[in-house]
Amino acid sequence: MNRAILGVGAGILVLGIALIAFPIAFTGQEQFDLEQEAGLYFIPPAMAVLLIGSISDDPRLTTVGGAFGNPDAPGPRAEERRGAARPGTGLTYHPREPVGCHYCSTIIAADLAQCPRCSRPRECRSCGRPLGIVRDAATCPGCTRPEALCNCPRLPPRPAMGAAVGRRV
Repeated sequence: MNRAILGVGAGILVLGIALIAFPIAFTGQEQFDLEQEAGLYFIPPAMAVLLIGSISDDPRLTTVGGAFGNPDAPGPRAEERRGAARPGTGLTYHPREPVGCHYCSTIIAADLAQCPRCSRPRECRSCGRPLGIVRDAATCPGCTRPEALCNCPRLPPRPAMGAAVGRRV
C-alpha cells in the first residue's frame, strides 16, 4: 500500500464531496448546479486513484528499477528471511522433459530408460550413470531411486560422441 498515492486519492475524494456539499451548505439550494456536477465527476477518478494506491508497492521497500526487473537493483528481502535455498541446489532439469540420446541423438521420453532407436540405456541426468527399469519407472542403479530423486554423487561428464571416421552412419 502506497500511502502517498492514497493521500492524493483521498484529497481528490474530499474535493469532490466538498464541491457537492458547497451549494447546500452555503446557499441552502437543493438544486443541482455546475459545482455539484463537477463534484460528481471527481468521485470516479478519486476511487481509481485510491485503488491504485492500495495495490501499489510501498516506495520505501521497492524501487522503480526493482519493480521493473532491473538486475542492478537488490532483490526482495523476503527470500533472505525465509532461508531461501542456496544456488546450485535442486534440479537443473524438469523431471518430465525429454532427453536426447547420447549416441544417436534420438529424443527419449522422460519415463523411458532405453533409447527406442539404438536400445542403449539412457544416462541419469542427476549423476550420469546408465538408468535401469524398476516397476516400469526409469531408476538410477546407484541409489535405486527414480531419476528426479537421485542423490548419487555427480560423475564427470562424458565427451560428446560424433560420427566415427570411416564408419557408415
